[in-house]
Amino acid sequence: MAKFTFGKLEIDPVTNPSVLNTGTWDTEAVARDCAKLPESFYAEVLEQSAASDGGNNPKFEGTLCHTPSIAIHEGVVYGLLEFADGQTAFIMIGSASPEIFEKRICNASGPEGKVVVVYPSTDRNIHAYTRQIHTRKGPRALGAIPRLGIGVRHSSAVWPGIMNAMYKGDFSANSIQNSVRELHLLETLTSGTPSRTNHLFSFGPVKEGHTGSTFEGLWTEGVLKTIKYPHLLRYGADADHLQVKRGSEGIERTKKFIDAAKYYSFYTLDVSDILDYSSLFKFSAKDSTDYLQTCIPNAALRADVLWYHKKKKCLGKQFISLDEAQIGRLVGKYWHALDAIEKLYGYIDNIKKGEAYDMELSIDENPPHVKTFDTITTYEELLFLVDEIERRGLPITHIAPNFGVEKGVDYRGADGKKMLEERISILHKIVSEKNMMLDCHSGDDLSRETRGIFKRATKGNIHFKISPSLQSLYGEVIEKVNPEFFRFWWEDTFRHTQQLAKDGVPFAIYSLNQLKWSGDKAPSAKHIFFQEFCYATLGARDEQGNYLYRDKFYALPADFQNEMDAQIERQVLEVAGDLFNVSL
Repeated sequence: MAKFTFGKLEIDPVTNPSVLNTGTWDTEAVARDCAKLPESFYAEVLEQSAASDGGNNPKFEGTLCHTPSIAIHEGVVYGLLEFADGQTAFIMIGSASPEIFEKRICNASGPEGKVVVVYPSTDRNIHAYTRQIHTRKGPRALGAIPRLGIGVRHSSAVWPGIMNAMYKGDFSANSIQNSVRELHLLETLTSGTPSRTNHLFSFGPVKEGHTGSTFEGLWTEGVLKTIKYPHLLRYGADADHLQVKRGSEGIERTKKFIDAAKYYSFYTLDVSDILDYSSLFKFSAKDSTDYLQTCIPNAALRADVLWYHKKKKCLGKQFISLDEAQIGRLVGKYWHALDAIEKLYGYIDNIKKGEAYDMELSIDENPPHVKTFDTITTYEELLFLVDEIERRGLPITHIAPNFGVEKGVDYRGADGKKMLEERISILHKIVSEKNMMLDCHSGDDLSRETRGIFKRATKGNIHFKISPSLQSLYGEVIEKVNPEFFRFWWEDTFRHTQQLAKDGVPFAIYSLNQLKWSGDKAPSAKHIFFQEFCYATLGARDEQGNYLYRDKFYALPADFQNEMDAQIERQVLEVAGDLFNVSL
């Protein structure tokens, strides 16, 4: 196993995918391999560029050019090379022209007097390729189009099955998706900085970056996988749960993650931590209207906001009018969060330089001291939000309200599933009239019956995020194909969960009690503690900041990957079928 050093990080990039922001980490090795390529190899690449039905990948010894990547731009042929050591690089064959890529690795003479140039597959060059050369191969802003958001906690291992499901079912997805809690900044790893602890809604404390991937690396690896895929897919890349935290760091920390996710097409801005939940429980008219003065000290702006939100709102056959006290309470809860969104919108817009993107307002989570069912999003709240978004001119395309959905369980609200369906239906109507789309997070924790409720209530027009079930499937396949490695993983997860229980984490205590009461102590991927806490082994790091076990999860036999692909494809198609009218 080859190891390379990047700052303080030492890894084998092949068995640690989705970490680096490049598919080329040893340019000297790439140059040596390219020097061996005969002119006939380049001629075959040119032949494939003219073929209408694709064909076999041009190959020479351990080097190949992925036929799905071959494209012509302004008379010049481009493609993606892959080498025996797992590296990738872009190739250009043609006449001299303004260079789209940066940092040449080497040159060669091609057939018919054409010039051959090889470039590294850095994130910058990948982005240029998908924006200027093969424009249907990259992630895109999809707007209010129904889709899945698919968290990829085991990155490259789950992408083939996801892509097969998307192609067979002919549906859209954000197939590149993870959150601040699950991803590192690349700088964190190269500098050896310890992981921070974050709070996971209805779950407890987790260390950031527990997948071991980075924002930069996830995008790079995910787009490279899609470039190689033989079919075109409609997909996006979601920088999920970009949290705006309270305290001194505020939005400045969020901006660092946006910088790392500059090539993503979807930004989920999570303001749950800075909402004033207590404001909606202020029943004194004076307290309620005081929020208006404290949050909006400018008298002219305050008058404009009141005028805007006092307008009668139509909700089907029902009309809703907000009085000054109601508006004051809603301003108290959301005003500072919307100010933060406005600043982050300006920051994202500056980074994207005119490139389209989707943006989601996420209010579905809540801090530990706030109960989920005390903060279910009301019709009045959502009406206020969509109107205020419109008043401010924010380009919000998606909103994730609090439906009462919790991690790890099916819907268990006291109002029952009939009222859940009615509530979703009305919330859907509210956002649809503003050309926005509802988003449901942790959707794969819901039963098929409950997913059907979302389908009926939204007529299939919904963005639905999943992730935990794919992690569970990964564990089940490991248990079946490689029981020895699974036992190691299960035991390490058990130790980690025991420590959390000792630290007083309620969900860890609950899940271990479930194991104790079941009477079944044999290692199993079905145990709830394993399903919920198995993430810790994947991203575990030593005192120097290097991974302890991550490479073991990406150095598995072919029979594992084949089984994984089949299971992921089945699961993703099932969820999509529960929500949309998929083609099979």
